[in-house]
Amino acid sequence: MERICSRKAKAMIKRNLLCFAHGHGTAWEAICLDLDIAVQGHSADEVFNLLKDSISDYLKAANDEPSPAREKLLNRKAPFFVRVRYLFGFFWHALHVDRKDNETEHGFTIPCHA
Repeated sequence: MERICSRKAKAMIKRNLLCFAHGHGTAWEAICLDLDIAVQGHSADEVFNLLKDSISDYLKAANDEPSPAREKLLNRKAPFFVRVRYLFGFFWHALHVDRKDNETEHGFTIPCHA
């Protein structure tokens, strides 16, 4: 993914994309809050790989756009309340408050040059 993220060398900025995954049994979802991209799958590994691929495809398409559109696409974040919901949910879950069986939360970053 790093190759795609760094296609435009003259405007290269190192970024870590903030992502979260949530699962219950075999129902998993993951979201990249910094680009507002979400995926669903059957395991943590599956949604991680799907999200990585989706981000890679998105960045490739964004980098093919002319400058004003490219900048807008590369700086598209999830809406504020979505970000707050995931951050609050992650910290709530990390504290083991009201934890349900088979429910898991993962927070992670995906390194990228954009």
